[in-house]
Formats: sequence, structure tokens, C-alpha cells
Amino acid sequence: MKKHYQKYCRHLAYAIISTSSFLFTTETFSQETFTITPELSKKIIETYKLESFKIYPVTLQEVDYKTFDTAQVLTAEYKKQQHRLEEYKPAFDEHNNALKENSEKQDAIKIISQNIDTFLSSDEKYEIKEKLLIDSQALADKYGIKILVDDNRIKLQSILTTPDTKNNTASTPQKQILIYEKDKRVNKNDLRTFKIEISHYKIVEPEKTHNYRMYLEVSKEILHVPKTETGRVLSDKITKKSVYVIKENPVDITTLSGDFIELTEKYSLITNDVAYKFVKNELIIQSNEHYNQRDEFIGFPIIKKSGTDELYYIMSNQFTLQLTGVLERAKFQNLGNTTEYKTWKSKYLTLLQSAQTNVNSCNAIIGKHTYLNRIGQKKYNTDTFTKQEKSSFNQNLDSLKGKLEKIGELESERDNLSFYNNKATDLEAVKSYNLSTYYNTTSRCY
Repeated sequence: MKKHYQKYCRHLAYAIISTSSFLFTTETFSQETFTITPELSKKIIETYKLESFKIYPVTLQEVDYKTFDTAQVLTAEYKKQQHRLEEYKPAFDEHNNALKENSEKQDAIKIISQNIDTFLSSDEKYEIKEKLLIDSQALADKYGIKILVDDNRIKLQSILTTPDTKNNTASTPQKQILIYEKDKRVNKNDLRTFKIEISHYKIVEPEKTHNYRMYLEVSKEILHVPKTETGRVLSDKITKKSVYVIKENPVDITTLSGDFIELTEKYSLITNDVAYKFVKNELIIQSNEHYNQRDEFIGFPIIKKSGTDELYYIMSNQFTLQLTGVLERAKFQNLGNTTEYKTWKSKYLTLLQSAQTNVNSCNAIIGKHTYLNRIGQKKYNTDTFTKQEKSSFNQNLDSLKGKLEKIGELESERDNLSFYNNKATDLEAVKSYNLSTYYNTTSRCY
């Protein structure tokens, strides 16, 4: 009963506000036939100053596609952390590579020092032990180890480090000590100097940059993130399906002539092939299983010419919106002349009149038992009703209830109700609401 009362409250608000335009929904319209003429299309475009748009013929095409299977997939949070790791990984790799190079350089220094000791202490012929010097010089070259002699001062410098030329005020040419020179015997004192200087060589630790530290932090965080969840993945099974595809060449708007219906869904155009998902020029709805729901969906209607297989993709929602508005307003203006509306109105008025008779019968019984209380209010007591009056009262209420339900069914035909309320007086428009209010505020007799 409460639901019935709320329904009629909504009707009251609807009835009081007189409307001059026909109420309709796109979904309702999509079930109905409408007529398009080239003249009407031109008028709509000019009247509403619509931007240029294209119209494509549509065909059904059979294509190969893959369905989805249920499987374990990476969670969104895990993929997010993976992305962060990829972002910071170059800094981590750079730091580790620097550590590795430093370690190799330290090993090279040890080998060079050992080779020099072996060379200096060996009694072998120079030509035999010369290989120790060749290998050592190769290591020094590889890791940029140089010994420079400048004004009797010795300085170790790596060519991998930018020389401090700003503070270098020396004017005397520097001499580089080499462990080995082809076709030239090395000076043993130079070897001893080289060995002493490389023993003082200090390897600078690479800087632990912000990105390096973030890589270590995210590496720990990702261990506590759920890695997988049940999701959808493309199966390997290839199946067939029929899809809407536009033809390459658009047609002129004058092609649209005749009776049409609009399909219930909006369709978005796929401009490129996507293997086993979409074909070029395919039209898809937003609920398509292969469509990425995070992307913006821009959809337009498909209309079908009645009695044919002709389909057209109209790339303007404004055109179809204004078209339906014009057609529905014209239909509304002529609704009162239709047999359908006249039959509806006759039933509606008959039920309202009959329901009012039930109300009048109940009020007649109430009037016999009405009195004024101390403050002048009209009251009645059903306990004073006779047995016959109680029976008649309840029968009229039950009859009123049944008629209100039928009235509600008629009022669900919003086209006819809108036209009726638009022509009716305010008193006539709220008639069913008043009847419903009476029923919901009047109690049965017991």
C-alpha cells in the first residue's frame, strides 16, 4: 500500500507541472519505427546547426577471435610495484656495475704488484719473464691505471676520473711510467716506483643515489604484495563470430529515406586490426569483452531500414537526438486524434468516475456518523456503523483499490498520460492522486 501511495505522489508532481513536450526515452524510441526523409534530415542539420558527420553502410562479417579463459594473473598492485622497480633499476645496475668494476680493478692492482715482484726477483732471462710485464701493462691499460712523474713527484691517476685541470699549475711536462714498452727494456727503478704507487691506490665507492635506495626499498615492499589473483586471459582457442563492420566509403545523408529503427546499443569504431580481438572498421559495444573499460568510449547509433537488411552507422548523436525529438513532438501533437489514445482516455475517465462513486458511497456512510469535537473538528467513529454499513464501506474500499490498480496500469502508458495531463485542468490532472490519497488515509471497518 505504501508503494502504491508513493507512486501516486510522483504522479501528482508530474500532473501539476504542465508539459508541452512529449516525454520519451531513447530505449523506448529504439523499439519504434520512425520515418526519415532527405528534407527532414536537411532541416534538422540547418535548424540545429549540426557539425558535419559521416554515415557508413554496415555489414555483418564473420571473423576469427579468441575467447577468454580464467587463470592466475598479476595483481594491479604487483604490476604497479614492478613498474617502480623498472623505473629505479638503471640506477641499481649502474651502482652494481661500478662495484664490480672497482673489485676487478682491485684484483688487477694485486696481479700487477705480484707480477712486478716476480719479475724483479726472477733470475730467468728477460725475454722469458717479459710476458709478466706485457700482461701487467694490459691490465693497467684496461682499468686506466697510470703512473705520472712530474718534478720528481709521483701521482696516480685513473683515466676514468676527470683530471683536475683547474688546480693543475704544473708547467713541466709529465712523464708516464710504463710497465712495458715494445722493443724497449723497462727500468727496474720505474717498476719499483710503479709498485709503490699502486699500493696506495684508493678505490672510490660509487654513490648510493636516491633511485638506488628506492630500488632496494621497493624490492622489500614487493615481497609483501599479493602477486596473483584470478583473472581473465586470452585462450589459445580460435572461434568464429559475426560482427558489425562499416564499409570503407561513406554515403550521402540523402541515402536515408524510409522507415527505420534504431538499435538499442551505441557502437564505437575500431580503426586498426588487433589480432584475434578486433578487425579494422569493426563496430563494438562498450560491454565487449575485449574492450579496455579504462578507455573513453565514444559510441554512435546504428539504424536499420524496415523490411530490409540495410544498416547505417550515424556518427552524430546530436542528429539522432534532434531527429527523435522532432518526430516525437509531431507524434505528440497528433496523438489526440488517434484511436489508441481515444480508447485509452475513455477507459481512464470511466475508471476515475467509477472510483469516485466508491469514494462517494464511503463518504455518505461517514456523513451519517460525523460529529464535531470540542475544538470544532469533524470526527467519526466506525464503531457506530451498523453491520450493513460496515460491509458496504469495506466493499467500496476494496473496489476502489482494484480500480486504482487499473488506473495505475493505464498511467504507465506515459505517452497517453502526458497528452491527457497537458490538455486537462489542474483539478482533472490530480483526480487519480486524490483518489489514491483517500484510499491510503481511510481504514477498513472491523
